[in-house]
Amino acid sequence: MAILGEPDGAGIEMSRIGTDELRAWLFKRLRPLAGERYARQIARVVPGVEKVLGVPLPKLREIAGEANRRHKLEPMDWVKYLSVVIPGHGREEIIAGAVGLGKRADTLDDLFGERAGGWARELDNWETTDQLAQTVGWWVLGDISRIGYLEAWAVRGETVWKKRLGVAATVVLNHGDWSHPNETFRVVRHVMTSEEQTLIKAAGWAIREVRDLEAVERFLAWWAPRCRKTLLTEASKKLPEESRARLKELV
Repeated sequence: MAILGEPDGAGIEMSRIGTDELRAWLFKRLRPLAGERYARQIARVVPGVEKVLGVPLPKLREIAGEANRRHKLEPMDWVKYLSVVIPGHGREEIIAGAVGLGKRADTLDDLFGERAGGWARELDNWETTDQLAQTVGWWVLGDISRIGYLEAWAVRGETVWKKRLGVAATVVLNHGDWSHPNETFRVVRHVMTSEEQTLIKAAGWAIREVRDLEAVERFLAWWAPRCRKTLLTEASKKLPEESRARLKELV
């Protein structure tokens, strides 16, 4: 774990700013909120995280929202910013960018999928992966045919984090008024026999978010004899007790 250094130009403020200025503006807000104790806690619960300031997630959301309001940022402003900061592996910078873009990713075209696929090769821990996955999920909701990107990452992702990005992004597809069980299963099926704990957890999470419980039971009934028991347990937590009992008989 390393503590981030301050980018040049941290005092610059303007109504419309470029990527370097945005990064400096964000860092100026983040640095006073940094906490070494919290940074060490993050390092313990998020294995693989490299650069941490120690700013809690709620504060990162507040600062990203302030940046949007103050600088009238467009989705592409955040895309350009993320393209710069993701290779640097700075936790707070990446999360602030993912949150700042957020739901507005659904306005971006298919080129965003190519960019996100490139970013995914740089991810190195579950926390930044899952935050970016929420943004990617909103982009897929803008055109559900983009589910093919998530499936491709789950199948052919060069790293476990790219695979997790594809799986975790499906969580958004089943929030609020949205319901896409078939699309979720289309992605998740590719990691159902994985031995990687991070993919087992992501798959369990994604399946639990599907509200069509009959569809969940049918899906898990096929996989019950094939997947790890831990995944079956995690994925079936929201099912009725009788459904869980039927699944256990199939193991």
